[in-house]
Amino acid sequence: MNDFKLPGRIGLAPMAGITDYPFRKICLELGAEFAFTEMISAKSILMNLKINRRYLPKPEEKNKVIIQLFGSDPFEIAEAAKIVEELGLWVDLNAGCPVTKVVKRGAGSGLLRDMEHFRKVIRALRGAVKRCSVKTRLGWDKDEFERIYSILVEEGVDVIFVHGRTAKQMYAGRAKWKIYNPGVVPLYISGDVYTWDDVKIAIEQSGATGVIVARGAIGNPWIFVRGKSPTTEERLAVVKRHLDYLYEEYGNYGAVIFRKFVAGYTRNLPYAREIREKVMKVKTVDELKREFEFYFYFLNTENLRTAF
Repeated sequence: MNDFKLPGRIGLAPMAGITDYPFRKICLELGAEFAFTEMISAKSILMNLKINRRYLPKPEEKNKVIIQLFGSDPFEIAEAAKIVEELGLWVDLNAGCPVTKVVKRGAGSGLLRDMEHFRKVIRALRGAVKRCSVKTRLGWDKDEFERIYSILVEEGVDVIFVHGRTAKQMYAGRAKWKIYNPGVVPLYISGDVYTWDDVKIAIEQSGATGVIVARGAIGNPWIFVRGKSPTTEERLAVVKRHLDYLYEEYGNYGAVIFRKFVAGYTRNLPYAREIREKVMKVKTVDELKREFEFYFYFLNTENLRTAF
């Protein structure tokens, strides 16, 4: 393993359309020790597409964000990794995304259908950069993680991130935390981590170095703070700050992007369904902030019922 320091025990997992700069910033502020970019096409890096400037880490987060690439061509992965590796902590290969349009291209978890080709891609990446990791699933249609682990170790991968389901499972069933882990390289668990208790149990069952949180962080960035339950005031403050960051990055289109987070931020709160329906129609960030200020101000008061 190369001589470099791990960034921490709990981080924000990569999620397409979710782990953009504004949300990474919120999670890092609230206790995430590191984060991933959304997955970025290696081919698009080689084509120098301008859109990737939005996906790649900002200079101020360079030392806390891992750049995740996806693709199936060893040469493209290697060359793209060379281009971006100095922009973040290191480069990670996505071998876990089970989405059909990615798998059809032989990328993401599609790499797990052909272990020899998978090895070639890993070898090309390892030979191109100073340090690298791989985020994988347990296997394609069955648990082959022992074999996957061996390939990754043999090819010199520095860190392994594993989602405890097969590709075929998608997100169905319970993620497996008790997995093969001889401890040769640092290993992080992902999948079904929704509370701080889940963090502790996943580490205990797997003997892992740490965890990365995916869906459990959407609208719940407090998961990175041990046992933290936000007050109404703290919840509103983070909602408004998230909206400010979205506006800085996208303008009023940030109001549309924020719709993905509304359910999480209002989970288990009174009249959550009503506020969700209301804000889904809002098209500006300022109006959205006003709606949430109104909602949280009257939350748990007798006046909230009349507001809807």
